[in-house]
Amino acid sequence: MRYNRLGKTDLKISHLGFGASAVGGMFEKTDKNEAIKTIHTAFDRGINYFDTSPAYGRQSSTFGAATSEIVLGEGLKSLKRDDFIISTKAGKTASLPPIFNFSYNSIIKSVESSLKRLNTDYIDIVFLHDIEYGQGQYLKLALTEGLDALKDLKKQGKIKFIGASCYPIEVLDHVISNYDLDVILVHNHYTLINDLLLKLLPKIKAKDVGLVNASPFASGLLTHKGPPDWYPVNVKELAVIKKTIAYCKDANIPIEKIALQFALQNTEINTTLFSCSNQNILNQNLDWSQEPINLSVIEKTLVYLESIKNTDFDFGGFNK
Repeated sequence: MRYNRLGKTDLKISHLGFGASAVGGMFEKTDKNEAIKTIHTAFDRGINYFDTSPAYGRQSSTFGAATSEIVLGEGLKSLKRDDFIISTKAGKTASLPPIFNFSYNSIIKSVESSLKRLNTDYIDIVFLHDIEYGQGQYLKLALTEGLDALKDLKKQGKIKFIGASCYPIEVLDHVISNYDLDVILVHNHYTLINDLLLKLLPKIKAKDVGLVNASPFASGLLTHKGPPDWYPVNVKELAVIKKTIAYCKDANIPIEKIALQFALQNTEINTTLFSCSNQNILNQNLDWSQEPINLSVIEKTLVYLESIKNTDFDFGGFNK
């Protein structure tokens, strides 16, 4: 496992991180015991970075809305706290549709609750979660009261570093340019179908902001199983994906392997998060990350996907 300094922070982070959205049941129903074993296996194989959110869960699940934090907290409690890095988020709930609240008091309350669920005295990174949702109606509050709350929590030692997560490139550009953040989390912008993150890399590097890249499988789109039912993809786009998967099958390389290796090849990206709740899937991904990259197959795969490259999927309704 390779470890990188996360921007200007003092964190040495594994270049492959464990995203706990699947542990929270965001893609399918999960088994708690298997999920905890998967967390332990990830740590044993060198992953020291675990990301979660109170929004990763379902109201109907065993533990309620914050399932991911609860299970992750249980999975990590037997480990020495200094040996792992944990990030969570604030401002978004797991209800359907999600409820957003970036007010000062709400962010303070959210982080305090996360500390309890995660069984820890401090959280390494807290991101304001999906700040662009609802056509950007929450942006002002998130970047004023929300950030003020995180800064005060940082002064109190309850969190070490502050950040924000969102999808639209223009919002990311604005936030990186105008706000003093330690870390930024970007999802679905460095995959086989989207490389818009490359436009931001010079600015991120210049300001020495830590970079967390998420969703190398495009939130399930670049998998044999396919995306969850909430994914904003149309029939035409799915047809392109299916043809690409067929090509990968003929080349005897799973599209998941190509997607992961593509996302990990850029050394300017501090860490890439992938999510699973099963040990077999975890081990397979870790094995793939250590194997030589077949550049010719990646290049051919990119040709198949060219017609949907950099499609602006409406994850948060920012532009529509």
